[in-house]
Amino acid sequence: MSRAPAEFSALVARMEQAARARPAAYRRRVFALAALGYGYLLAVVMVLVALTALAGISVIYLKAAGVKLLVVVGAVLWAVLRSLWVKQEVPKAPVVTRAQAPALFAMLDRLREKLQTPSLHEVQVTKEFNAGVTQVPRLGLFGWHRNYLIVGLPLMKALSVSQFESVLAHELGHLSHGHARAANWIYRLRLIWTRLEQALAGRSQWGSWLTRPFYRWYIPYFAACSFPLARSNEFEADAAAVRVTSRASVAQALTSVSVIGSWTQEHYWPGIHAAAKDAPQPLFSPFSNFDGGKLQAIAAGDVQRSLNIAMARKTSTDDTHPALCDRLAAVGAEAALVTPRQGERADQLLGARGDKVAAQFDEEWRAGVAEAWRLFHERTQKEREALVGLRAKSEAAQLNEAESLQLAHLEQSVGAGEETALRIYREVHARFPGSAPACFALGRQLLGRSEAEGVKLVESAVASDAEAILPGSELLRDYYWRQGDPSRASFWQEKYLERAALLRAAAAERQRLTLKDRYLPHGLDEAQLSALVAQFKGVPGLRRVYLVRKAVEFFPEQPQYLVGFRVTPWYRWTDRATGAVVMQALRAELSWPGPALIVNVEGKNYKFDRKFRRAAGARVYQAANT
Repeated sequence: MSRAPAEFSALVARMEQAARARPAAYRRRVFALAALGYGYLLAVVMVLVALTALAGISVIYLKAAGVKLLVVVGAVLWAVLRSLWVKQEVPKAPVVTRAQAPALFAMLDRLREKLQTPSLHEVQVTKEFNAGVTQVPRLGLFGWHRNYLIVGLPLMKALSVSQFESVLAHELGHLSHGHARAANWIYRLRLIWTRLEQALAGRSQWGSWLTRPFYRWYIPYFAACSFPLARSNEFEADAAAVRVTSRASVAQALTSVSVIGSWTQEHYWPGIHAAAKDAPQPLFSPFSNFDGGKLQAIAAGDVQRSLNIAMARKTSTDDTHPALCDRLAAVGAEAALVTPRQGERADQLLGARGDKVAAQFDEEWRAGVAEAWRLFHERTQKEREALVGLRAKSEAAQLNEAESLQLAHLEQSVGAGEETALRIYREVHARFPGSAPACFALGRQLLGRSEAEGVKLVESAVASDAEAILPGSELLRDYYWRQGDPSRASFWQEKYLERAALLRAAAAERQRLTLKDRYLPHGLDEAQLSALVAQFKGVPGLRRVYLVRKAVEFFPEQPQYLVGFRVTPWYRWTDRATGAVVMQALRAELSWPGPALIVNVEGKNYKFDRKFRRAAGARVYQAANT
């Protein structure tokens, strides 16, 4: 189980202070912790091996009992080894070979020689705006890695050859056998332990009880203690890139990766997908047509805002990568957004293979979004019809709050645009200043524009409407993150996580049905019950229905109905075919007064039939002649 974000951040802060005050002692502590992780594993395995050997010897004296002991101890040893075996999937993306891209491999050869790095077993091209080296261990925790260089085609299209070379130098710097070799080992070890933590969280194998408690404590603790060293390793990798390329290339690459990466997520891809409003089919080629060299000309304002946000962001414990401003300061350079000129883009290093990969990515993208694209296009046409109707209605009479908010939403999504929507949101808030939906809608709009005026509005909505807590916390977290205020961002992240955990617990409680549950009367009035019974009469094969409310710990004011039904007489065990048909009808065709958990109380669920029958007023329907 991972440490809570606040606890993790506090421990990282203490380790950073220790690293500054006594760097040598701090490093010794981290390496001792690294040894402890393997030492514990080795001790457990050695003890089990010794016990297995003793059990084997006991066969001579204990005969059959010794064989049983050997089987049990050997099974435990095997289970422990299996629980600790971390299998990492091999990356699967289009491969580029030396014959296909000689210029790229020549660059890699030069960098590997200068940085003293091990061999790269494969180079792959992905759709991501990123680059990295992935190590896949053949022996799980004990290494013997295959090294994969992963380069994103959009990244290569956004950088010049020299800028891309500095990116590769940074990534290869993490594998360097030079003076940062020990720190690089800790950097990679963090990834190994993280994978083990994910594996332990996702499975529960017999025998893991010997190692799971220790590693559930150890892995998050090691991650926090080694965090400053891992972050310093990022600075070391940047310094290595400066040594083998140039300070200017590194600064330009750092700036472009941060700014253009944000721009593609916030503007390029949303712009592509927004075309579904007018085009019934995705006929675009977003990977082939992406050109970072034209960015400053086509989106100067957006790019400048992205640069301002990136430079304002502060380094935090959310990521070992330092913030852009700190990385630039460490290499002694200013932010420099220099997009590649014609013929300078790094994707030329791929040769003809780059065009083929781009075409493949385009085809896969079109196939992947085709259905969602069609549905979005159809929904847009319906929204435009609704917008026409609301506009006409607003000219004849004043809209109510819900209609006004819907009009603003439609104006932004399929109508006149953001400014018109903002004007309407302000008008709605002025008419309904105490309304949580009005406060939230206007605040969301303003925070999306990074305007501080939206903070109090969203905070007001969160304070007065429980439904606004989760989305409101997310909006405020993201706003403060963009503003470079990690303290307030962390506060709202905690609120978000607390609310999300509460909602998950409530959902799990409501979806769980046990014989220990306490039932309450359904609480429906006569009109509601009559309407429900009328629906039951229209379900063929339904013979009896019980209806109660489940007593719940979370949100008890929101009823959770439990519905038990029968399709057979009391003397028959079950009728699975009819039961399945009735269950489908009850779920899909009936209108319930609230969330309802439905169970067939026949067959193996017969004990629920008994419990429902004992609940006062639970039987709400009995078919005639049964």
